[in-house]
Amino acid sequence: METFLQDLRYALRTLGKSPGFTLVAVLALALGIGANSAVFSVVNGVLLRPPPFAEPDRLVHVWGNYLMADAKDIPVSVPEYLDYREMPKVFASVGAYVEDDVTLTGGDVPERLHMTLSTASLFSTLGVSPVLGRAFTQDEETPGQERVVVLTDKTWRTRYARDPKVLGRELRLDGHAYTVVGVLPPGVEYPVGTDVYVPFPPNAEQSSQAARANHFLGVVARLKPGISLETARADLARVAREMEALHAKDYQGGGWAITVKSLEDEVVGNVRGTLWLLLGAVGFVLLVACGSVANLLLARAAAREREVSIRAALGAGRGRLVAQFLTESLLLSLAGGALGLLLAMWGMDVLLALVGESLPRAADVSLDARSLVFTGGVSLLSGLLFGLVPALQASRADLNATMREGSRGTAGRSSGRLRSGLVVGQVAFALVLLVGAGLFGKSFLALSDVEAGFTPEGVLTASIALPRETYSESRRSETFTRELLGRIHALPGVESAGVTNKLPLGGRTDIGFDIEGRTRAPDTVWPAVETRFVSEDYLRTLRVRLRDGRMLQATDSSEAPWAVVINKTFADLYWPRGGALGQRLKLRRTNSQWTTVVGVVDDVREWGLDKPARPTAYYSAAQVSLNNINLVVRAKDIHAESLRTALESEVRALDGNLPLFNVTPMMKLVDDSISSRRLSALLMGLFAGTALLLAALGISGVIGYAVAQRTREMGIRMALGATRRNVLALVLGQGVRLAGLGVVVGLLLSLGLARLLSTLLFGVTVYDPWTFVGVATLLGGVALGAAWLPAHRATRVDPIIALKAE
Repeated sequence: METFLQDLRYALRTLGKSPGFTLVAVLALALGIGANSAVFSVVNGVLLRPPPFAEPDRLVHVWGNYLMADAKDIPVSVPEYLDYREMPKVFASVGAYVEDDVTLTGGDVPERLHMTLSTASLFSTLGVSPVLGRAFTQDEETPGQERVVVLTDKTWRTRYARDPKVLGRELRLDGHAYTVVGVLPPGVEYPVGTDVYVPFPPNAEQSSQAARANHFLGVVARLKPGISLETARADLARVAREMEALHAKDYQGGGWAITVKSLEDEVVGNVRGTLWLLLGAVGFVLLVACGSVANLLLARAAAREREVSIRAALGAGRGRLVAQFLTESLLLSLAGGALGLLLAMWGMDVLLALVGESLPRAADVSLDARSLVFTGGVSLLSGLLFGLVPALQASRADLNATMREGSRGTAGRSSGRLRSGLVVGQVAFALVLLVGAGLFGKSFLALSDVEAGFTPEGVLTASIALPRETYSESRRSETFTRELLGRIHALPGVESAGVTNKLPLGGRTDIGFDIEGRTRAPDTVWPAVETRFVSEDYLRTLRVRLRDGRMLQATDSSEAPWAVVINKTFADLYWPRGGALGQRLKLRRTNSQWTTVVGVVDDVREWGLDKPARPTAYYSAAQVSLNNINLVVRAKDIHAESLRTALESEVRALDGNLPLFNVTPMMKLVDDSISSRRLSALLMGLFAGTALLLAALGISGVIGYAVAQRTREMGIRMALGATRRNVLALVLGQGVRLAGLGVVVGLLLSLGLARLLSTLLFGVTVYDPWTFVGVATLLGGVALGAAWLPAHRATRVDPIIALKAE
């Protein structure tokens, strides 16, 4: 301990005498360690921390698939859920749910809550029990029973301040009175974002075999002990064949299949690969930072050869010298880690703010004990990584050679190849990151250029939910919608307005359908159509182009024959030679009628900009009972906040108990739909830029040190007639050679790693030649610029002064 404290005091004094070196080294390490800590905290919260369910590795989500129609991961109908509950031999329990939004009244202002209607078995399947009260009973799934509600911890905390007397209180949801019977533990929300749970009582129509194509349920199952995912998939393949044989009409030609995915994968979604990629990218940044600090330490070691030789002459062994140098390295790394931790705390907040709601389990992201241990471990490992080789190099000083050659010594020359090798590695890692940033950037730009099929500029969206108790009759909801749109059209500056049950880019609402007089064939099957119920001005408000026929009109009311407008993909799929107008469709849902196709419009990317257009049908909202209303309002020269205030006033004038929520410009919805890809491109660019800067500093440092070591040589060359241009070319040549070798190594690494990006890119190939050539050119230019300053200094060496100094 006494020796360690002595080394520590000496290291502090040594570093204190070189504040510039210490500051540069600590900042470089702080950037690398801080970035790693921030990204690891996100990876830890999203991917590594287990969800708050019992034995989560046994939980799976069940999806249906029409393989021949390329319709994958579709929800489940009630009859299918009942089949899954009874037929498979692999499930210990099965639960189902459906998401909805409800209006909470009874307070000063109506509030909007996200509600999940679930079977009683959902909680037992997830393996969670309320911390207060109880969950649902199976009897409460029967229609007509007392309405009960279970609160999430978030709702209990924010609305009731964790009052233990909340049990038995009444909540009015969409006009119905519900009794609070339980409160769930913290963090238990499935699906994510749920505020309250109520029982799901399927009615007779939903449970009938005629509703087998009405897919709307999410299904969660718990595997029996000892059953693997592979075993479950094999058994469910058998179940799918049995279902297809028993219900041939519903699965005709569809190639019905059942998919099970781990619940963890379902929650995480498609961010797993991106997060691991970002963690690997910041690992490269840390390696580049370590290379820079190692180069600085090698330069210091060369300058301290005389000191080391004297200490060795006085009896210090090599192990003692290595320990001293490692103590200095670890001090630098711990200081960098402490500063990096502060940067990580700030960076993580910025990261979560940028990603918004697109990151699953964002609430679980924090700098917890595991993140602190990771930061400490990375700091110590970095200290050993960049400090060990310089320490070993410095401890090999030759006393006789050092004393004979004076302060110049030999270690500096012998470490030249090592320092050059570190620079080559820095350049290679920087190029890998630049290639990744280039590919992600081009992918994001390609996605941004995708035609959405509508014009989002100048459109404000908002949502209204009509309580089913108050607006149980379809005519009443139709009347409310018509009166509201009339009031909105009368507002100054409003060009047009419409309503829909679901906004573009908002995901699927597909329903099974039949075409009059046509039997579906395997080569032309599409078992479901993306369905939107819209007002007559909705498509005009979004400026969706009419290709044939007419748009929906005010005359397409509940008393008139049903009319439908379909998109180009739908028309081309079923009527490739034209003739879609006048054809009749029928949705496989309650109270559906044969509906005449009256128009064909351009494709709208209803599922997202990165998803191909699907067959879509636009039905008149006036012909169904529409309770969840999404407004689209196109206005000119009106500030969004002013328009929001005006819309709220018009809604309150019709019904003071209805809240207007999710008021968002359509452009923001479009931007949010690609926010995760924008963030990936931004972070990769930031990491690549940091690595490029560190690599440039490494090149400049190595060339500058080489120039300082070769001052005498430069003086002799210039005394013998070498021009400044000759010296400039000599020095720049060294920088170009290092950068060129680094570029070659980096390109080889990039070609090997590019395949990992294939599933994360859109509209660009992983081996895009322009990206590779552009990045190599950029890096070469930066390397040349980094070598220019020390090369220019070399040309200003005075031969006489240089020779006198020697």
